[in-house]
Amino acid sequence: MEILLVTHKLQKIVEKYCTRAIDVVNDSELVLSSTLEFLQNIKPSVDSIFITDDALSTSMEQIRSDLNNLIRWLIANQQSNVKILILTRDIRKDIEMENLISRYPNLQIKTFEYIRITPGLFREALEQLSDTKQKFKHETKPHENKNHSKNIDKKGSFLDRFKPKPKAPPELQATDSLTRELDKVSRGISRIVAITGHSGCGITSTTINVASEASKRGLSVLIVDLDIEYRSTNMYFSSFHERTKRDEDINASLIRTLARPQDYLTTAYHLKENMWLTGLGYSFSDRKLMEQFYTSSKLVGLLSLLRNKFNLILLDLPMNSLDQFREALIHIDSFGLCIPNNLYAVLSTLKNVEESLDKENAAYLNAKSKVIVTKYNDRSRFQGDIFTPDRVSAVTASGLLESFTYEMKVAGHVSYDTDFDSQIETDVPLVHSNKDHERAYGNILLRLLEGSS
Repeated sequence: MEILLVTHKLQKIVEKYCTRAIDVVNDSELVLSSTLEFLQNIKPSVDSIFITDDALSTSMEQIRSDLNNLIRWLIANQQSNVKILILTRDIRKDIEMENLISRYPNLQIKTFEYIRITPGLFREALEQLSDTKQKFKHETKPHENKNHSKNIDKKGSFLDRFKPKPKAPPELQATDSLTRELDKVSRGISRIVAITGHSGCGITSTTINVASEASKRGLSVLIVDLDIEYRSTNMYFSSFHERTKRDEDINASLIRTLARPQDYLTTAYHLKENMWLTGLGYSFSDRKLMEQFYTSSKLVGLLSLLRNKFNLILLDLPMNSLDQFREALIHIDSFGLCIPNNLYAVLSTLKNVEESLDKENAAYLNAKSKVIVTKYNDRSRFQGDIFTPDRVSAVTASGLLESFTYEMKVAGHVSYDTDFDSQIETDVPLVHSNKDHERAYGNILLRLLEGSS
């Protein structure tokens, strides 16, 4: 089978999953906008075309135009049997391209929920394209069901009113307590939560996983990465990182969103259906813009305007940035204070609080915080006893810092796991890796949504 790969930077990766029965037509990387020109110049024999998100324009109108021109050329050159498969994370593309699919049945949109395309998805797509006997199947939509209109037009009999009404199917109930509790959370809820702590204690990992769990539970989420020093969300979301390298607007997403929060639909990066991210790309370095927009007043404006647009706004807010945003602290409903369960981490946290905030703001942070014990080690001890999450919270607020003496509840703990680094390698947050992490971050989410009361 002769296949044309329109996968941009994924070319070499996709080639690895091509079997001996598959011959790749193009040696160089292609994007959709240049595909027609390639076919016109080279005129290769092609059985199928495989397209991924990386090769698509950021404009849906441009994508439709490019595809329309490609399909017209295939039909005009008696190649209407060529299969076109688009593998995308954007579920809207299936709807947006409905007319093209109806005109060209060999076009199929295949969506997936993962942040990055997995090896299994590559293999499945290539197998589907290489099966020359099997045609693409398109699901019949309700409005296309011929029997549907007949059922509507059919009038009921006079005697139907005397027939016993069918019993309603029993409502499905959640079997675990966490799901039952999260299902009680109002879909009209609006919370602003900041995840903070000293450097290296797992702030970004916690932010990403709590956001992913909230999104999975049906809540709309905006992640605001205020860590302009490390910008670690680039490592957890490679699609965002890749986009920042070719789109200057997304590279400056945080600055643009702080400047015009009302335009968040275009300034923030859409990770998936109900989850958004705004941060900076690694290459953004305009100091003047940072000084102008990376300020407490701009963050207050963003939070005030977007509070009612999302169920949850999650701030990745390192402790050394707290002082810079002290005017915004009062707009934050609760803080998730990340502290590993060892004495060094507790002391480092308090030292950071003392250096970053005055006594009044330190006391406010203390009163609004819930402790998240990160990298939990069940062998760690303090004064001869196991250093449990409750003890971590108690020791932190025991008076070691004069302005930090309010008792803090524990939002939860996350055990140390060797899979932590795999999040960066695979783009799959820990909440999607196993039930233990799903439960851990689910409980943390629930406690943070409750606020600090």
